[in-house]
Amino acid sequence: MKVLSAAFVSCLLLCTVSAAQASYQFKSFQNPSATVTRVFGMNGHGDLVGTDNTIPGRHAFLVNRDSYVSLDSSGVLGTHISFARDINDDGDIVGGYIGDDGNEHGFILRHDVLITLDVPFAGSVGTQLDGINNSGIITGVWVDGAFTAHGFVYEKGSFAHLDYPGALDTFPYGINSRGDVVGNWDTDQSTVGHGFVFSRGQIFSIDVPDAVPDGTAANGINDSGQIVGSFIGEDGNSPGFLVEGSTFTTLDCVEGANTGVWGINSAGQIAGTCDVAGQRLGFVANRIPMKKP
Repeated sequence: MKVLSAAFVSCLLLCTVSAAQASYQFKSFQNPSATVTRVFGMNGHGDLVGTDNTIPGRHAFLVNRDSYVSLDSSGVLGTHISFARDINDDGDIVGGYIGDDGNEHGFILRHDVLITLDVPFAGSVGTQLDGINNSGIITGVWVDGAFTAHGFVYEKGSFAHLDYPGALDTFPYGINSRGDVVGNWDTDQSTVGHGFVFSRGQIFSIDVPDAVPDGTAANGINDSGQIVGSFIGEDGNSPGFLVEGSTFTTLDCVEGANTGVWGINSAGQIAGTCDVAGQRLGFVANRIPMKKP
């Protein structure tokens, strides 16, 4: 795996036609009986997955056309700490749960059947599945005995390593239908680090211009190549962002703070989590069409 040359990175980010500044209408929500709702994934139908405390603790959920489901409520996901991280258009859900052994294990929930999926790599003490595309290709993170995070891609029964060159930790979070992967990497676990994009066998770093050094995380990517994530600004705030070509747009919940944008689908809808009036809420945001002059 090679790092892109500076010229190629610039062309990939800057030679794309820049979009106009985007505006979104946000709708925040709290799941039934919950005080914490965190949204991590969204598919092309607008279905949302994440974790909440509707059942005491933290447990995986699905919101499907405004219908709420606590996933596997009487099984492993409902009786252990669990996180749903992504959902594809077929309704396949991936994530992680804390097992009786105290380690995190990856899971796939397909047609109401739960499958545990852990990496087979020597030294692994934990697996989290973070993204799944419409072809069923999965990306995620495994942790070694030194609690260093490594990335992987899982396709047709085979695991492949995905680590940013020179990084201490690599966290792949999102994958689109082309197999492009986004995430973040760091050289110091006390920082957020930098975003990255892995595409067509090449990998390169991405930072929001207004972010502090080591303060950008890329979380999701759609089939148009639009990227979403979050960053720490020079003013100390933590908004979300959208990248379209060379244009970076800051995204914030209305009257909210600490906006983490985790998902963007093919329609350009975005989803994530933010703090509003002291509560941790999920949100969905729809793009507001530009008015013709």
